[in-house]
This record gives sequence, C-alpha cells and structure tokens, in this order.
Amino acid sequence: MMTEQIENFDELVNRRQYFRIVDTVSIEVSKIESNQLALEKFKLNPEFGLMSEFQLLDVESKHLLRALTDKDKNLGQFLKLMNKKLDALARVIALNHQIIPPESMHEVNLSEGGISYIQSTAYEKHEKLAIKLVLFPSYSGLLIEGKVLCCHKTDAGYNLHIEFLDISEAHQQLIARHIMRLQSQQKHTTKESE
Repeated sequence: MMTEQIENFDELVNRRQYFRIVDTVSIEVSKIESNQLALEKFKLNPEFGLMSEFQLLDVESKHLLRALTDKDKNLGQFLKLMNKKLDALARVIALNHQIIPPESMHEVNLSEGGISYIQSTAYEKHEKLAIKLVLFPSYSGLLIEGKVLCCHKTDAGYNLHIEFLDISEAHQQLIARHIMRLQSQQKHTTKESE
C-alpha cells in the first residue's frame, strides 16, 4: 500500500512539471489493445490530417523562421505573414468540412503530459487508449496514445485522468504553444477587466 502511494505521488510530481490549462476541446477516446495503433480506432477525414500536418510543420519551422528574421527582418516578417495566411486558409477549410460531433466537446485539464476530464464511460487503471483531440481555435488535430492513470465515479460521470504515451516532441510543442497562447489571452483579458 505504501509503495503504491509513493508511485502515485511520483506520478503526480512528474505530471505537475508541465504547463496546464482548463480548456474546451473536442476529445474522443477508445480503448486499444497493445498491438493496435491510435490511427486504427478513428475514421479521419482529410481535413483532420491537413490541419495536423500544417500545425506540425509550423512547429518544426519556428526555429528556421526565427533564424531568418534575425538575419533579414523584412524577409522574416513577410514569411510570418505568409504563415498567417496559410493558417487562416487551413482554418476556413477545416470549418467548412470538419464536422465536430457536439458530444465530443468537453472541458478538460490539459498539459503536455496528459489530459483529464469528466465523461460517461469508465475505464480501468493502466488501460491503453487512443485519443483524438482537436484544439480550438486553430483546429489542430492530434492522434495520441495514452494510459489511464485513474478513473473515479462522480455525480457528473467519470473523472478520467490520462497520461500521454510516447508523445512526439512536435505534438508536445504544439500543446505547449496552445497552452501558452491561451494563458496569454487570459492574462490580457484579466488586465483589461481590471
């Protein structure tokens, strides 16, 4: 019993090392077997893949854009504008074609290392899950594998805590940028209301 409490404490400390935020996202989860991939559990439309690819390319190109901007500010500014235009175009495509099921919308606690939210299905500790996640307003789509840390019954449903497994650095950066952007917006809104 004491060993389990120490392991739970260590897991909690490790998870708290990440930035986290409460946000509303589209999330779908499905149990997977050890030999399955998250990709096999969901029917994905082309727009989901397009938005995912755009966001990952954006993350990967950030350091190059910074280096170019340091050498030539005008070129850097031009490329940033082109990037914004591509983002806007991708969002329009996603808005017109990507259907977000209303039942997939949930308020979540999100970090680079995992996610927790209240939903209607119970899962067992350590079960492996496929997670389809769409972040707003960028419509960034992520397919991630996770492991159930715990699942508790509440009056509203089941409070599900999931740790992301083998998440790529690009996906972690995408989530981190999303969290920082929302935190910055919240601070700005708080300052304006004071």
